Amino acid sequence: MATRQDDCYIRAHPCPRCCICSQEGRLLYSGLKDRLFATPGQWCLKKCPDPECGLIWLDPMPLAEDVGKAYKDYYTHLDAGGGYVTWPRRVYQLIKEGYLAGRYGYEGGSASSGKKWLGILLYFHPGRRANVDFSVMYLPLLPSGRLLDVGCGSGRQLKFMQDMGWQAEGVDIDPVAVSGARAKGLPVRFGLLAEQNYPGNHFDVITMSHLLEHVHDPLGLLGECRRILKPGGRLVVVTPNNESWMHQMFKDNWLALDPPRHLHIFSLNSLRLLIQKAGFGKLEASTTIREANGVFMASKFIQRTGKYVWGCPLPRTLRIWARGMQLLEWGLLKVNGRLGEDIRLVAEK
Repeated sequence: MATRQDDCYIRAHPCPRCCICSQEGRLLYSGLKDRLFATPGQWCLKKCPDPECGLIWLDPMPLAEDVGKAYKDYYTHLDAGGGYVTWPRRVYQLIKEGYLAGRYGYEGGSASSGKKWLGILLYFHPGRRANVDFSVMYLPLLPSGRLLDVGCGSGRQLKFMQDMGWQAEGVDIDPVAVSGARAKGLPVRFGLLAEQNYPGNHFDVITMSHLLEHVHDPLGLLGECRRILKPGGRLVVVTPNNESWMHQMFKDNWLALDPPRHLHIFSLNSLRLLIQKAGFGKLEASTTIREANGVFMASKFIQRTGKYVWGCPLPRTLRIWARGMQLLEWGLLKVNGRLGEDIRLVAEK
């Protein structure tokens, strides 16, 4: 429960039961603080005891009208530049273009067979390949397909999807992030998805990257997504995996717990149950090692110091160690596919 009686104080309400299966939760962690942006307060996490679910959630949970106070300095307000275009980056860009052309059909009008062969090199770097798969949200090209990015933040990924041939737009509830996206000329709306009054059967694809864990009513959000998707349209969700190897390793120091912003943290089972409850039929879900290296480094900082400063310089030795741990997690996935850092789910209406 928050403790400071000032403008940063976040009110909360009891939330003892799982929002998916209504089981009463068991205490998992208590006394957690905001390790990223120092929002005042201490928080507890509960876990659903049903092994067919396994959802983790905050109890008490921040009130919807107060939780915005935890986002005042959020990372979506940052606009990282591309940096210098060095020759290694040029080569990597060619490899990436070749991979996307060969794997997903993003030809760009200029993807030669030689470039596609170059893209095969990405299969020798599982961590990089996971990032590139994520960059197009695991979607094959649909020329001029209508795509909505819910929780688009500052619009970096939205812009990339536009460049790749999608007719893409976004929506977000963060006014600072929306302002930044609009400054780039991106079609981004402000507010909750349900407030936008999109027509039914409108979009070919809806993407949600690391959004669902922030939502008070995930079932309601998914229901609205289904309404505005065309028949056969796809919903792509990426969210932290509460069964991940890094969570098992770091426990309450795991970065992706992120109290008080992460309200619900899903397992494969709980996310499948929620998607089915929202009315989606065909779905495919798996876990991925994307960002396992970054999560390892941040969690290690939290374990050592109790906090992590977003974007801080990291020792080279730690970065090498983290890449090694990501590669090890990739190997573990061959044995147990539930251990990846993120859940990737694609569902059809």
